[in-house]
Amino acid sequence: MIRRSEECRDNCDGPLVSLLPDASFHSSSQFSTGNAPRFAKLNRREGAGGWSPTPTDREPWLQLDLRDRMEVTAVATQGRYDSSDWVSSYLLLYSDTGRAWKQYRQEDGVG
Repeated sequence: MIRRSEECRDNCDGPLVSLLPDASFHSSSQFSTGNAPRFAKLNRREGAGGWSPTPTDREPWLQLDLRDRMEVTAVATQGRYDSSDWVSSYLLLYSDTGRAWKQYRQEDGVG
């Protein structure tokens, strides 16, 4: 997710999630302590270079608690640092409660 503010007139690629505490990141599983959900931040080299679920996790998910209701205008993903691991597709869901989830769909019907 990309932060959008008055500060980013020329370069708006500062990751919003870098401002979130580690406790805001949750997942269905993690491959190792170095692949914990808290490492799911853009341009990070800490840990094993990103979040990875266990190989046996059939429906892996990553959840971020943005702590406040806000408009998300972009989502960016990247591969794990120093690796050939990356996500090839994903669903984006959102919730105000953390219990009832809705799938995001683009207005043109794609996604």
